[in-house]
Amino acid sequence: MYGTSLHEMAHAYVATWLGDPTPGQYGRLTLNPIPHLSPVLTAIVLPFVMFMSSGSLFMLATTPINPQRFSRPMRDRALVSVAGPIMNFLFAAVLIALLWSPFIERGTFIWAVFIHASRWNLILGVFNLLPIPPLDGYWIVRGAVPLEKRIQLDALAVSPWALGVVLLLGGGLMGYIIPYLDTFFFRLIPL
Repeated sequence: MYGTSLHEMAHAYVATWLGDPTPGQYGRLTLNPIPHLSPVLTAIVLPFVMFMSSGSLFMLATTPINPQRFSRPMRDRALVSVAGPIMNFLFAAVLIALLWSPFIERGTFIWAVFIHASRWNLILGVFNLLPIPPLDGYWIVRGAVPLEKRIQLDALAVSPWALGVVLLLGGGLMGYIIPYLDTFFFRLIPL
């Protein structure tokens, strides 16, 4: 949950730094996970379905921004978008470093929690980099998309169907990517 909070807080701080006060107006400049959660569907229903189907607690959250407040909207939107996954990778790196420290004893409950949390932050960061609207990866590559396609994809990003597209396409892609991520991840941690 704190991986999601850190992810959204990173978006909020970068947007604010680039001139958009919207995240602060909505109370998103916080580590508290509650303000970052989306409405009932993504804060309650999606985590419940994910937990029942895969045993993982996965949730989506949002940070409201107003790209019109940016001095260079295309570039600044990409910077705001990349901040979230970078924060997930940094958080995963800190947790992995702690696993290697003498302060965390192998085989303990906290050791297992750190392994699980670092793995899910790595997965969350990669998942959000997929170039599927409305994920961060789309907003990062959006400037390279031809205008006609961009208009269609922007409409999809704000449509009620976006969550279904993300779950179908993103879930399918992550099914192929996660085994490679796990191979990489389990080489990083002490076992």
